[in-house]
Amino acid sequence: MTDDQSGATRGDSERALRQQLDRLWVRQALRSVLIEDRGGLDATARVILRAVERLGPVRSTVVAELTGLSRPVVSRRVTSLVAAGHLASTTDPGDGRASLLEVAPAGQRLLDVLDAHGDEVFDELIEVFPDDDLRALSALLARLNDRADEVLGATVRSR
Repeated sequence: MTDDQSGATRGDSERALRQQLDRLWVRQALRSVLIEDRGGLDATARVILRAVERLGPVRSTVVAELTGLSRPVVSRRVTSLVAAGHLASTTDPGDGRASLLEVAPAGQRLLDVLDAHGDEVFDELIEVFPDDDLRALSALLARLNDRADEVLGATVRSR
């Protein structure tokens, strides 16, 4: 049974979508590598720094939960990011045994450089698409992300 005038079945459409999303994810990984090279951060450190930027002040356990990274990995990376001056760690006023993480000024400067480079790459990527196409794609991706949140039960708080 076909679902549209072209003769494609629902299964064909789903396969085509999966293939295109796979291509997009690979390209996003390549884009991340290009950006990381400019900032000197590995992907894990960048994910943690971005999470703290979005959520901070925040405990490292929350960063681990929301990023899907293991607590030991987050702990090691946080230690190195604090030592490098990218993150600041302070005592949690609600629980003196715990620490809260925030992006330090040097970390914010690095994120700003990464954002600028990422914006340049993104602008070049989308410059050939009309505004209507960008709005339509954005709306469809928002719906897909909202559905993923429902199905996966994973919502990332934004600031």
